[in-house]
Amino acid sequence: MRVLIAGLGDNKDFGLKSLRDAGHFVGVIDLPHRVPVNHCDWWRAGDRFSVDSMFEAASSAGFAWDAVLCWEELSTDIAREVAQKLGVPAPRMPAGHFRDKGVMHGRLREQGVPSPQLGVARTAEECERLAGGRFPVVVKPTDYGGSGGVKVVDDPRDLAEAFRAAAALAASGRVAVDRYVVGKEYSVEAVTWAPGETQVLAITDKYLTRPPYCVETGHVSPAAASDEDRELLTAATVRALDALGMEAGVSHAEFRMTGTGPVLMEIAGRPAGGQIPRLVELATGWNLNTAELAAVVGERTVPGAPAAECSAIRFFVGDGRTPFRHPVTWEKASRPPLAGALRELRYFAGEGAVARVPRGPEDRLGYAIFAGTRAETMAALAALDDGTEEYRGD
Repeated sequence: MRVLIAGLGDNKDFGLKSLRDAGHFVGVIDLPHRVPVNHCDWWRAGDRFSVDSMFEAASSAGFAWDAVLCWEELSTDIAREVAQKLGVPAPRMPAGHFRDKGVMHGRLREQGVPSPQLGVARTAEECERLAGGRFPVVVKPTDYGGSGGVKVVDDPRDLAEAFRAAAALAASGRVAVDRYVVGKEYSVEAVTWAPGETQVLAITDKYLTRPPYCVETGHVSPAAASDEDRELLTAATVRALDALGMEAGVSHAEFRMTGTGPVLMEIAGRPAGGQIPRLVELATGWNLNTAELAAVVGERTVPGAPAAECSAIRFFVGDGRTPFRHPVTWEKASRPPLAGALRELRYFAGEGAVARVPRGPEDRLGYAIFAGTRAETMAALAALDDGTEEYRGD
């Protein structure tokens, strides 16, 4: 098939390779510096925030596309409009239900699904009224991507500033105010083959920086969760997707597990970022990218043979004061426990750089991916962390 990715996002080489390895012709529309031309068969520059711009770029190919996908959170609704104009299938879900956190949680509440959201504010005064003195609260843009603009506010005196920072990133100017939920954080990756037919493919442990920003610093797949918690997370994911009207595509849900069960933070109608699709394939054999395409065109896929029992990623971040030293050296990588478990290593910053405390994925300084038995993978992570406590949200 000829598959168009109308909005790629960053670091999506694995997804492009997955589709091409499956025999598909892959095209991309995005900003030129974000397109890895060696991993696609066709590409054009286009404004991923403009239906007309992306439609014009897609139409310039001179041939018909068979499906349109989008891996850029900010462009998912726009890409589906492009697909409609082209007359080809795309992920099917109601517009706004997965892009706007206000709409999302409003719909969940209407359907009786527990939500941490206290409401949506357009002014700092509304934000203060919604918080109602119940601190900490989480302030976030309703319609931005990733963790940008998200902040945990403990002190009422910091609320107005947090509102302004979030509102500056929100295209609508609207800011969601959530109660802060304590509990271990998980993500759930699922595919909806057809309306009412959702299959959970993986549950992943999530590691974070401590508040106020809670930026993801790593993932482990599969999660070390009890069977009971897995059942609860699976049921909560299916219920949320049904409530939001997902009809076909993949999703990435983020939960915190509380004493009364899982609470949904948010859910995206696209494959996960943060290299999670690669971790999932390593540990389960499921490829989220080919599963998404299959669901979109009315087909189904099955998992391949997993390459490992367990996989993990650790992102490197700064603390605002300590010069960055590359955590994995040639010497460390050449001996246990890293030797044999290390699958990929990348640095985005040179040694000596002093990076700010991370406020979003853009502040990551590099990453290491590991895979092997669970014992081997966790030993490699422990050696890399060198005794540093990793926060799970609890």
